Amino acid sequence: MLKAYADKYNVAAAVASIAPENVNIVMTDVQKNNFIQERTLKEAKQQSSMDYYAVAMTTMIALYGAIYASSLIRSERVRNTALRLVAAPIGKGEIFLGKILGYLFVNALCLLVVIIFSHFAFKANWGDHIGLVFILLLSEVFLALSIGLGISYMAKTPDASKMIIMVFLQLSSFFGGAYFKIENAKGILGFITNLSPLTWANQAITKIIYMNDFGPFFQAISLNLGISVLFLGIAIFIFQRREGL
Repeated sequence: MLKAYADKYNVAAAVASIAPENVNIVMTDVQKNNFIQERTLKEAKQQSSMDYYAVAMTTMIALYGAIYASSLIRSERVRNTALRLVAAPIGKGEIFLGKILGYLFVNALCLLVVIIFSHFAFKANWGDHIGLVFILLLSEVFLALSIGLGISYMAKTPDASKMIIMVFLQLSSFFGGAYFKIENAKGILGFITNLSPLTWANQAITKIIYMNDFGPFFQAISLNLGISVLFLGIAIFIFQRREGL
């Protein structure tokens, strides 16, 4: 390549010594040849930092709903409104179910607002299967509800339940990649990160968006619902045995 480059200007120098007016013709009349042909597969979608944190922050927001869920029933006792609810012409089960349905509706609406805003304001990529992503987020909302209710009934005081939930949320967020991305974790770190609900939620959503892989989706749904049934069962058991709410 260097020799060809030098020969080009040697020719120009020779032409200049004989017919200077033709130098421009020599310099401009250069045939361009593409000796290397490139062919690529369809370019894969790459996850930007905005795409990553749009997912990570949304799943973290869903899990942080456990704080509000812990006071869902307890707040009625603290504000002395539990007696009014018990005296109302409705059963305890209806009160409990109404609290749960109201919580799920409000949190689902908040998540929907976050997804829409991040998509249109920050151009975050939520993929072509937004319905499955939203279902997975709803299962995480249900998980947060169950954990919050279960711990609130098992803990003796409101402060104790809030402390337990805050520690759980901070550890889940840290090891679940909400603050920074954790990749290829192995050994003890890998074991701990896999215990975080955010880990399996973020991985499942990422694979749905970028790989059309739905296997992790069913795994995450199963884990969320399984743990939810356990904690919600504990809350219902204590709720039924307790006088009032």
